[in-house]
Parts: sequence; structure tokens; C-alpha cells
Amino acid sequence: MPVVLNKTPISESSISPLLGKETIDQGKQAITGSMILVLLFMLVYYRFSGIVACLALLANLLFTVALMVLIKAAFTLPGLAGLALTVGMAVDANVLIYERMREELARGSALRLAIRNGFARATVTIIDSNLTTVLTALILYAIGTDQLRGFAVTLTLGLLTSMFTAVFLFARHVRHCRAHGAALPS
Repeated sequence: MPVVLNKTPISESSISPLLGKETIDQGKQAITGSMILVLLFMLVYYRFSGIVACLALLANLLFTVALMVLIKAAFTLPGLAGLALTVGMAVDANVLIYERMREELARGSALRLAIRNGFARATVTIIDSNLTTVLTALILYAIGTDQLRGFAVTLTLGLLTSMFTAVFLFARHVRHCRAHGAALPS
């Protein structure tokens, strides 16, 4: 079926590079603002344990960005969205751990038992949620566009470092509490 195209288009649309820069700047502002609010909430609600959670969160972001620089991944708007979701998942892990320990302490468990049981009860949920999210990110990477791949890479790196920082910094926090006789979730 022969078709003849008009040499002059019906309409044209162009977008300047300033729109992309403006969108990325707005994304950075949104992430920075949400990060500050999350850190403040963790500090107020969990007090000393919130400091540990905030340190784990900041270490997670540092490791994630460092890994992205190491593999030369681009920082795109979808990548920033993956970083924001990583922050949410990391906070979720800390909240699960501390809330399970609070439940154990409320039942009258000793601190050592509350730490062990609370962490054991939260670990299964944390691993499950992180693994299912990583699997989803891997599928997005495999079948997605370049933008989705940026999101998937950032999210996967963020979740892997989140597991590392949550466990490593949590273990250091537990040792500190045991050494100084402090209660863990305040």
C-alpha cells in the first residue's frame, strides 16, 4: 500500500535542556527534603537508637553512591527515584527491628533476649521484602528501557548496601548497649 508523506509536518514539539535540568533539580530537592524529614522522625521517635538508624541510613546512601560511581552509572531522575525508594526500604528495616525489640521488652523479656528475638523476628521480613524488591528490579533491568534500568541499578545497589549497613551498624549498636548496660529501643 503506497503512502505519500507530507514534507511539512503538521506539528512540531521541542524541549530545551533547561527542562531536564529543572526536573533533576526538583528531584534533588524532593529527595533532600524527604531525607531530612525521615532523619528527624527517626531521631525524635527512637532517640539513641534513631541515631544509629540515621547513621546506617547515611552509610547506606554513601555506599550506594560510591558503588554507582565505581560502576560509572548515570545519576538520572529515575535513578534518584530508586535512591528515594532505597531510603524508604532502609528505614522500614530499622523500624521493623526496633519495633520487634520493643514488643519483646514489653512482654518482660531481658534485654539480651529481646535483642535476639526481635532481630530474629524482623530479619525474615526484611530479607523477604528486600529480595522481592531486588527481583523486581532485576526484571525491570532485563526488560525495561534505559530509564528503568537506571532505576533498577540504583535500587538494587541501595537494597544490597541497606542490608549490609542495617546488619553491621545494628550489631555494633548491640555491642555498645551491652558494654554500657543501655536499653536498646528507647
